[in-house]
Amino acid sequence: MKILLKSLVISASLCSPFVLANSEAHSDYLKGTAYLNQDNYKEAITWLTSAANNGSIEAQNKIGTIYAKGIGTEANTQLATQYFLKAAANQSSMAYYNLGKIYESEEKYSTSIDWYNKAIEENNSNAMNNLADLYLHGKGLVQNTHQAELLYIQAAELGNATAMRNLGFLYTNNKEVKQDMSKAYFWFNLAAEKDFPDADKYRDYTGKKLSKSKRIKVQNEALEWLEQHNS
Repeated sequence: MKILLKSLVISASLCSPFVLANSEAHSDYLKGTAYLNQDNYKEAITWLTSAANNGSIEAQNKIGTIYAKGIGTEANTQLATQYFLKAAANQSSMAYYNLGKIYESEEKYSTSIDWYNKAIEENNSNAMNNLADLYLHGKGLVQNTHQAELLYIQAAELGNATAMRNLGFLYTNNKEVKQDMSKAYFWFNLAAEKDFPDADKYRDYTGKKLSKSKRIKVQNEALEWLEQHNS
């Protein structure tokens, strides 16, 4: 009798509307993702939309990105924003970041910065990198190269390869930062380790500006940094 009662309780739990809805949403999300990987955009959008409307945060972000970038369909910023806002209501740091990108693309920098800061509170390194870009170019706030540098470093320490590349550029040719080829070479080395596009070319370019002994020293420092941040 105890065993039967236990099985009935479990069955009741599994059949609750909340559990069934979430299970269905996850199943639809997996189907949509599979179709997306096959470049079958029509089916992908159908299933991801179903999952998103049934509460899948992953689907809300993914279908939002599809509409934001116009992947397999016409770009629709309004729809993208709606889905990102749904995910943001569920406290998705990725959605915060995505909304920041949307509003930045529309040059609504004040709103964009607010969303980036919300994402940064959740340690979203992409938001750190993008906010650093805004500081660097003085978009929506007072231009501040030092603050941009700090944010790039913060993002890089979380493993963000774009920020690593950007730090390399910062120390190579930014007029407001003292040129430092050793630092540039260091960050380009790390970006290249992450297979960031063309980072190896930037690494080799800055490396030619250094002596062989200096290159070896910086390479060893980069390896030590990787060990510390991957442990």
